[in-house]
Amino acid sequence: MIMNELIPCNTGVILKFYEENPYARVQTSGGILIGDEGNRRQLSNSTGEMEEDIQMVACAKVIAVGPKCENVKVGEDVFCYKGIAQPIPFFKQGYYNISEQNIMCRVI
Repeated sequence: MIMNELIPCNTGVILKFYEENPYARVQTSGGILIGDEGNRRQLSNSTGEMEEDIQMVACAKVIAVGPKCENVKVGEDVFCYKGIAQPIPFFKQGYYNISEQNIMCRVI
């Protein structure tokens, strides 16, 4: 069996986006959920139909970093604009590549 490793070039970062933002809701001491995104459908002003809400900023797990990355580390969660991340067709793992400069922030 051939073992393959995925390593991005330069300041590239390989990400795997979460299905749902793990930081989107907070539970108070009384058990109330605040910020639960729940329904991701909205009424479109242009069509009048219910449509899926497009998630612009998304949370992802860092899978690998390029040799010139200075701030992002493997295993961290980060937030970035999902629309500019490029899909990586690597064994159908759901990975995306983005430049480190396009990551908005890290969760530490």
